[in-house]
Amino acid sequence: MNAMAKFVVERKLLAWALAILVACLVGWMGSWQILDMREHERLDHLRTQTERRSIEIMSQTLNGNLMGAVAVLGLIDPAIKQEALGRSSANSQKVLPTLESIARSYDADGVFIVAENGVIASSWDSAGKPSTNLNVKFRPYYQMAMQGMDNVYAAVSLARGDRSLYFSAPVFSETTNGTQAIGAVVARTNLFKVDNLLRGKTDLTLLLSPQGVVFGSSDKKWIGAMAGKPAPDRLKAIRDLKQFGNMFDGKEPIVLPMSVEDGLRDYEGKHFAVATAKVQWNDPFGDWTLVMFEDLDRTISSREYRGIGALMALAVLLIGILLLHILKSHYRQSLASQQLEAFARAQEASAADKTRIAAATVRLQRANNLTALIQVFLQEAHFQYGILQGVVYLRDAEHPERFRLAGSYACGEVPAETLEMGEGLLGQCAVERKTQCIALVPDGFATIRSGLGEALPCEVLLIPVAMQDNLLGVVEVALLRALTDAEQATFEELTGLLAMNIEIVSAYMNTEQTRISPESAAEELPT
Repeated sequence: MNAMAKFVVERKLLAWALAILVACLVGWMGSWQILDMREHERLDHLRTQTERRSIEIMSQTLNGNLMGAVAVLGLIDPAIKQEALGRSSANSQKVLPTLESIARSYDADGVFIVAENGVIASSWDSAGKPSTNLNVKFRPYYQMAMQGMDNVYAAVSLARGDRSLYFSAPVFSETTNGTQAIGAVVARTNLFKVDNLLRGKTDLTLLLSPQGVVFGSSDKKWIGAMAGKPAPDRLKAIRDLKQFGNMFDGKEPIVLPMSVEDGLRDYEGKHFAVATAKVQWNDPFGDWTLVMFEDLDRTISSREYRGIGALMALAVLLIGILLLHILKSHYRQSLASQQLEAFARAQEASAADKTRIAAATVRLQRANNLTALIQVFLQEAHFQYGILQGVVYLRDAEHPERFRLAGSYACGEVPAETLEMGEGLLGQCAVERKTQCIALVPDGFATIRSGLGEALPCEVLLIPVAMQDNLLGVVEVALLRALTDAEQATFEELTGLLAMNIEIVSAYMNTEQTRISPESAAEELPT
């Protein structure tokens, strides 16, 4: 967390940019998730609606009143049974009134009886175009009836050329279901009722045959189109079936440009939900399929999911701002804590330095001559700062431009007894009266000539020994390691103590000499 807080403080603009980027990303992902959820909700709703529409189609066709009426005729009417067996003349007046009555009662365009041999024995047609003597043995509705099954068959009428529904029920030899089928009672209606069920429900509704042919549609331009490009053998089978009249004679079928598979689909730059449901008409080729399309761009408001995404982005941005402030505050607190700790360590180190300086002050004060004072100073420098070697030169009272060796520490060679003002680095330090720190590389690429001779220490420190403006001497020490600024400051303070004690010891020694001299002179006088 400290690294993150440091990043937020040191790279403020980048942190803000990341916060805004994350907020935008979350907002986009949130709006996308809301859109996806709403699209699937609409898809589920469309699937339910499609199932209901398929049930409505079933209730008005295979399970409708017209189917029930023709089924009853085929089961109980003896005149129709005789027609089916070919035992009465075509269009018998015993049958036609019944057929007309069924047609008018249930808005059928025609009702006819197919004999056992597959030829229409009697027929009634509202347009005056009876189908009597027409062979429909190849029609699946006749074939299914001869198997004892009711069925609804959608096809193009051979007599009229329009799209029609054929409600077919078997004519049983007895008045009991399950006995031998001897013919079929068929009622033909137009597709108006089914078309009405397809219109106005969604953006597009299609009724597909088992072969994938659009037989009904809420948009007429798609009637006769096919779902997917048919293979040549499949197209030939459809043409040979004659179920769809001349829709595919001498021309290639129109192919639907959109997929009819259940799910979410794109078409012409729009996003659609597509739902399918089966319509069971007992077609020998399989179930029919009801397909419904819903334009999601129309039913789902962009304001909804974009608004929610914007709110999510704003919420994340506010959280990000709060987090940035928290991290900044944490960093400031951490920095303040570190500063306090550093200050405490500095105070502790300062206290330790003061303790060492105080101890060194006591030991320096105990020295009663300059030689002892210099040795105490060099020993303290070794114990406290780890000097390798050291020398102290004091200024010659009779020759102010000259310094004399007052003491040394661990020198490999005997240092020079005198040092002239300006001679070498140490003499130059006396001239400038400034502390000089000379760093030397470990491999000794440079050799320093000083009072120590030639040495390769890590660092050489040259310090003038002075009381106010009075230069008393110079100190040169060689160190194992480089001193920190604080250590160099305390070393200079130790050197100042040396200067003060030199003054004290020198004054004491001068006082002693003055006190002793008159007594010695009195002893020499004659009695």
